[in-house]
Amino acid sequence: MSIHSLIRPLVAGAALLAWAAMAPAVAQTPAPPQHVRGSIESVQGHMIAVKTARGATDSITLADDAKVFTVSAADIGAIKDGRFVGITSVEKDGKRVAVEVHVFDESLRGLGEGHYPWDLGSGPNMMTNANIAKVEAVGGDRVLKLDYKGGTQSIAVPPDATVVEFTVGTPDQIKPGAKVFVLAHADADGKMVAGAIVVGKDGLKPPM
Repeated sequence: MSIHSLIRPLVAGAALLAWAAMAPAVAQTPAPPQHVRGSIESVQGHMIAVKTARGATDSITLADDAKVFTVSAADIGAIKDGRFVGITSVEKDGKRVAVEVHVFDESLRGLGEGHYPWDLGSGPNMMTNANIAKVEAVGGDRVLKLDYKGGTQSIAVPPDATVVEFTVGTPDQIKPGAKVFVLAHADADGKMVAGAIVVGKDGLKPPM
């Protein structure tokens, strides 16, 4: 069986379920999520081998209903009122500052909505998936007023923040050499199973 036949066609509604696994709800399941960042070394059927930044190679099984997403380079101009975004931020001088901003395709609005801990880098950081209620210019930054179910946040986006467009991907993008972010969990046998995979377009490293 090829990877194309093992991964079902993607629709926005199903995609919501995949990204929801990145929100705190996952913590309620017996197996905690594992975020794998690296490059695909090989693809054999529904198995992928991902070489991580640590130099290790993780063998991961793609679930039959695994969802594929794509990130591509964008600029600050993509951040506009009314867009749904995902922002990884850190706290600096008492305010939240964006490290990266994912601007979602409209079909993915609501994906992983909320404000919760993330694991980018070594220091504490948060992921906020929310609607941009307002964009303000403050000095050299853009300050985003964000609304999500259950709360609001104000996050500054400095000029050096990474900005990407986040869209639905296709199975043929899962190939050797692709840089990926994989959301996986350990099954009953301790093997890693992926429910969602984010692929960087044109060699881009998914900033997640």
